[in-house]
Amino acid sequence: MKRVITLVGLAVLLAACGEKVDPRIEQDKLRRSPGFSEARRVCAQCHALPSPNQHPPVAWPSVVARMENYIRGSNKRMPTQSEHDALLGYFQKNSSWK
Repeated sequence: MKRVITLVGLAVLLAACGEKVDPRIEQDKLRRSPGFSEARRVCAQCHALPSPNQHPPVAWPSVVARMENYIRGSNKRMPTQSEHDALLGYFQKNSSWK
């Protein structure tokens, strides 16, 4: 039992050693990122803007394609090709998954 408590304590201690990032700084960085306004405009037709960290970069093309299928079937405004490229780039470049 002592070993388990020690291991849990060490895990908590190691987790606390991570670098802290101010969420306001992160949000500001995302707002200034290319493609943010396109992503917000297109996504807000149906839901809140998702975090780029929701998926790894490689998954975003299929997620965006799936969302465009919903838009196509729901009588909403489809993104232009340049909007599509900008918002896809926004999600892929800002995903913290590597």
